[in-house]
Amino acid sequence: MCRASLGSDRAVAAVLDVSPSQISRWRRGQVPDADNSDRLAGLSLVVEMLDRWLEREVVADWLSGSNAHLQDRAPAFLIRRGQVADVIGAIEAEKAGVYA
Repeated sequence: MCRASLGSDRAVAAVLDVSPSQISRWRRGQVPDADNSDRLAGLSLVVEMLDRWLEREVVADWLSGSNAHLQDRAPAFLIRRGQVADVIGAIEAEKAGVYA
């Protein structure tokens, strides 16, 4: 799902801060380490939420753009740091029309 919404393995790799070849290895069955597994699960959850709310073409831009609900940090930055709950909070706030 992440690849479909973000457009490529390279885009998924950029969000997770890993090499595109690492994404390819995971797709072929290699198991990610615990940290990357957590980041991948967090990204999958966030992308699933965004896919229900935004047009697919906008998802990658939303993840990489500055977000006022996240103190002007990019959601992708926080996903890499394991702060998925903050990103989910920003999605919920934006969906509810809350201004930051």
